[in-house]
Amino acid sequence: MESENNSESRKRMLIGILIGIILLIVTGGIYALAIFFVSILVFACMQSPPDWVYMIVFVGFPIPMIISSIVIPYQFFKKKKWAWMILCFFLGLFFSALIYLIWFLIMSQYC
Repeated sequence: MESENNSESRKRMLIGILIGIILLIVTGGIYALAIFFVSILVFACMQSPPDWVYMIVFVGFPIPMIISSIVIPYQFFKKKKWAWMILCFFLGLFFSALIYLIWFLIMSQYC
């Protein structure tokens, strides 16, 4: 009986780790796409914006998604409801998109 719980816990942990790895790969892909769009949007600027403007996207954009990529496997391992995991993923996307929007609004002053 105890070995079944241990086996189930181990299986759940491995699946959680796989979910985390997949989410980190998805985060990397979305981040690469965001950097690509940043380079295209900056290409048309006549003035060169300061470096701190770029750091908003380069540093701030992936942080909410990385946090959600860590929290979701933890929620899976602790047997939380799927709705909370999905909400956590979309909140990470929302906050990353919000940071990108802030960057876009700041860039509108320079281009």
